[in-house]
Amino acid sequence: MKNYKNRPLMLAIAALLNAPHTEGAEIARPVLPEVKVKAAAEKEPAYKADTSSTGLKFEAAIRDIPQSVSVVKEELIKSQNAFNLRDALKNVSGLTIAAGEGGRTGDSITLRGFAANSDTYQDGAKENGQYFRDTFFIDRAEVLKGASSVLFGRGSTGGVINTIAKKPVMGKSFATADFTYGNYDFKRTTLDAGTKLNDNIAVRLNALYQDADSFRDYNFTNRWGVAPSVKIDITKDTDLTLLLLHQEEDSVYDQGLPIFRGKPANNVPIEKFYGFIDDRLQTFDTTVATAIFNHRFSSDFSVRNTSRYGDYNRKYRTFQFGNITDTGATSTVARTQALRESPQQNYYNQTDFTFKKPLFGFNNTLLFGAEVGWEDFTFRSKDSTAVPAISVFNPVSAATVGAGRANDFSGTLATDRFTSTQTIAGYVLDQFEITPQWKLLAGTRYDVFEAKQDDKLNNANDLENTVQQFSPRTGLVWQPTDWQSHYFSWGTSFNPSAESFNLSTATAKLDPEQNQNLEIGSKLDFFNGRLSATGALFRLEKSNARTADPNDPILQVLAGEQRTDGLELGLAGELLPKWNLSATYALLDAEVVKSNTKQTGTVSGKSKSLEGMTSVNVPTHSGVVWTTYNITPEWEVGGGVFLASSRFADSVNEVTLPGYGRVDATVAYHQKYFDIQANVFNLLDKEYFESGQARTALPGVPLSGQLTLRLKY
Repeated sequence: MKNYKNRPLMLAIAALLNAPHTEGAEIARPVLPEVKVKAAAEKEPAYKADTSSTGLKFEAAIRDIPQSVSVVKEELIKSQNAFNLRDALKNVSGLTIAAGEGGRTGDSITLRGFAANSDTYQDGAKENGQYFRDTFFIDRAEVLKGASSVLFGRGSTGGVINTIAKKPVMGKSFATADFTYGNYDFKRTTLDAGTKLNDNIAVRLNALYQDADSFRDYNFTNRWGVAPSVKIDITKDTDLTLLLLHQEEDSVYDQGLPIFRGKPANNVPIEKFYGFIDDRLQTFDTTVATAIFNHRFSSDFSVRNTSRYGDYNRKYRTFQFGNITDTGATSTVARTQALRESPQQNYYNQTDFTFKKPLFGFNNTLLFGAEVGWEDFTFRSKDSTAVPAISVFNPVSAATVGAGRANDFSGTLATDRFTSTQTIAGYVLDQFEITPQWKLLAGTRYDVFEAKQDDKLNNANDLENTVQQFSPRTGLVWQPTDWQSHYFSWGTSFNPSAESFNLSTATAKLDPEQNQNLEIGSKLDFFNGRLSATGALFRLEKSNARTADPNDPILQVLAGEQRTDGLELGLAGELLPKWNLSATYALLDAEVVKSNTKQTGTVSGKSKSLEGMTSVNVPTHSGVVWTTYNITPEWEVGGGVFLASSRFADSVNEVTLPGYGRVDATVAYHQKYFDIQANVFNLLDKEYFESGQARTALPGVPLSGQLTLRLKY
């Protein structure tokens, strides 16, 4: 390509040399060619995202994706001081945080009425270990809603949560350090620094240290982590990004308050702890290593390979609530305790090819690829004995269980099993532009999923399960103008019996459950793209849910049905210059339509059918509004409200968690090299419960605050 850098100077010299030099005449002044300076592209609004890498497995405009996509950006995370992923995800419509069930600890999520515990990904590859994900290394969190096995394989019924890790930035050096102090002796420090080592290599380091108590008695969270990364531009068309996450945590297994007569025990201060004050073992040790390789064969054809190894170790001593002895003010609740550990190792490798080439004269993007993966999961549990009951309304716990406490895994175990899974899959997805206004998306994925379970306590539970499954998806997008996009989509997913590493004689021979999502929606841009509005109507249906076999009480059959009908609305971007807004709302009707299964209610003590019951942990109404305004270039104020209507915490709908509205606020002072930010949580000091189960409810944070100093370079 020719170099035109000095063209204006050359033209000026030429004009001077060729000008007539008449004595006494004024030298003719050259007329330079018009030079147009194009301003840099405007910065994307703080809370609005224009693209997503989750909906199509490659970076695409959200308006081109025929499915609901929510993006929680770093700016919103920082504004709310959302230090845990589950707090950031509260900004997503149709998503609720659940209490961990059974042997599960770590992030537990319900999406569109269905559990999404194993549907967590990082940069598009599975990352489903059980731990509490921090946001210190996360650039943004993307949530794709609706059945999505065409992209992600098993699970993904209500959708998937895909975090995008912070990565090196070529040609830019920066450093940010945050120091936060708050109520309950909350102390937290994070570092985000990056630079280029030369023209081809850039590095970045994210680091975290947190030492915090809690409004809950005897609770604490000590957490530290590092997330270094390096990007290498091997050639102009080839690059390699290496990422490592190591995070450790020492915290408390806490069941919250007991359920009494179908509601969280009242007249009990929310800080009361029902566990054992000298017996609060809960540790997590997580390491995730990722390599992302990109190569562009041409401007039309590229490949991306992602390899990931995950090593997750958790060990904890749990206590759980049992039956209530209801004697009024002197009522007691039984407790159980167990020592548990569940190491898990994952390896996944996926290769995605993207081919952009007109077909029959129309724009066309073809995606195809393959995925292989292995997961090894061990679960061991040993029960303590002689665990005493405790008063419901005046809990005074002994320091420890005593001689009956399970201290190691010798002797008699309650559970000792090893489960290994293997996934081999291939997929193809095509986005075809019928006209500039109409786009068709269609594709399918074929999975072979194998699971083997070795039960070291009972050879009868040495089981296997193999699934071979097609997962089709199709969608149609209509874009009559450049500011509006309307779509219809149909997608499917499947849930094998060993999806969460647990096989039983009742389920090992069953085919997977099948799900489908029907959805229509619109995505609109206003104010030259500075504000976006989204809306979707959907029906998400599980057509053959596992349920009790009416002819054999030991077995299960695929004869049940679950369904969620819903409406989701969203608004994100700038209402006016300097006025940012993120708002979401969900109306969900989640129901067990058909079931042979019966369960005994913890309140009534009666056996009840699940048929006709509302799904667990699904409020009919929920939403979040968060807004900030820059009064001056230095001063920013804002706040918001988190809303949820009442919802059932048990499958037979005898336990209810009340609805709530929590108001938060923030004020910040910005300078070139530092920020000072104050956050207030639960400004009105309302008592509320974030999540729960049939016997327990976890209270939300009371009125409290945090102050953050952010140093920037």
